[in-house]
Amino acid sequence: MAQDIVRPQGAPAATPPEHYIFDSVISGEELLWLYHSLLNTDGWTLSRTSNSPALPNIPFMSFPGLHIEDRGQSTNQLFSGYFRAIVFRIRDMAKKQYNVHLPPNIFRIHVGAKSSTSRTNFHVDTRDAGVWTILGFLNPIWNAADGGEFFLKDHKITYKSGRFVVFRSNTEHDGGYVVNETLNYWRVSVNIMLDENRTWPYASKSTEGR
Repeated sequence: MAQDIVRPQGAPAATPPEHYIFDSVISGEELLWLYHSLLNTDGWTLSRTSNSPALPNIPFMSFPGLHIEDRGQSTNQLFSGYFRAIVFRIRDMAKKQYNVHLPPNIFRIHVGAKSSTSRTNFHVDTRDAGVWTILGFLNPIWNAADGGEFFLKDHKITYKSGRFVVFRSNTEHDGGYVVNETLNYWRVSVNIMLDENRTWPYASKSTEGR
């Protein structure tokens, strides 16, 4: 479970892990269409987890997930193409704003939905170098008081509608803990991994989580 990390008084704050934040990548109207279209799409499973594949699923440690693309194989052409266009936007923004050149090759596109009963642990998306994660917050509306924030190690990033966070995939992270138990809609995010490797199939030590 993502929790605030309490440091002793006077202890210096740790340097935040390398990451880049992009707001207003998707308009409010577009987010509204995307959110409802994703939730109404066939193919959701209820057993996504941020645990290592070697560990068994624990009750309430899993959450609904939708696989869109994996290792070049698309299960939904519409959303595969849509999120590929988002990748083009973010790669261009990263280059212009930060002089960061993100890999063009998409390793996977997964969507996850979390509620107050969803619990996850700190994890990495992969231990392989040269891989970047684009994490997008897809709720058209969100109240920060409901939780849902994202953590890169002990660095907290507020869940904000339409926000995208880019970070190295081997950075420990966790997110999505919704504190409002009466919330009647899902906290939805997309996890897109970009890899410098252009060859498929790809032998990765990837885990399932965001």
